[in-house]
Amino acid sequence: MTIRIFALFAALLLAACGFQPKGRLLGGSLPVRAWHVAGNSLQQPLEDALRHADALPVAAAHAQADLEIVNIDSKKDIYTITRAAKLNEYLLSLKVSAQAYRNGQPWGAPIEVEVRRTLPYADSMVLGKQEEEQTVWKEMQADAAEQIVYRLRFLKAE
Repeated sequence: MTIRIFALFAALLLAACGFQPKGRLLGGSLPVRAWHVAGNSLQQPLEDALRHADALPVAAAHAQADLEIVNIDSKKDIYTITRAAKLNEYLLSLKVSAQAYRNGQPWGAPIEVEVRRTLPYADSMVLGKQEEEQTVWKEMQADAAEQIVYRLRFLKAE
């Protein structure tokens, strides 16, 4: 009985602070439903993020608005080293610039998103690190796409 009361209290506390699972838009919706995406390497993550926001990625002929990725900049830098001067962590950075268009004209300000993650490194685990790094890059792309789609909801509907 005590566990149930505690679980109910915890759920109410989380609801009161505004907690929502990742990937869900907080209120509101996108100003248009049909989007044409020119996303380069972010094409699939952007289309997935649009679908999660109850929008549809469509062909250019059927689109109400366009979303174009203007620039993608990814970097991998040394983040920390040990006292023995050995590499300890990398810092992965992904910076994305996007622009929404409506009727061929820019719609709103350019959207800029930056996502960073640290990647631990150990000489003894080199083989698995390449796969882990690729997984982290994919997660970063998905996160950047979700942030871009989240910001699209602030565009003024005309």
